[in-house]
Amino acid sequence: MVCPCFLAQRLSVEPLPAFSPEYNPIEKLWRNTKKEATHLKYFETFEELRASVLGVFRTYLDDATQVIRVMKKLRTNAGVA
Repeated sequence: MVCPCFLAQRLSVEPLPAFSPEYNPIEKLWRNTKKEATHLKYFETFEELRASVLGVFRTYLDDATQVIRVMKKLRTNAGVA
């Protein structure tokens, strides 16, 4: 059995902010998606909006450099890369 005092020396609690989108990579991708697909655009139907967003998603699938760039920037800011 491991002594609880040993575990207490090795574990630490780090409080995280309640709202921290800068630590969530998907938030940056959503921002880029909104910028490319919906910003300052009028959609007469929901299907037009949906098609625009799916078009941006397809570009992510075809060319992953946008996704990689977001991840690399986050890693650099975190001091990991």
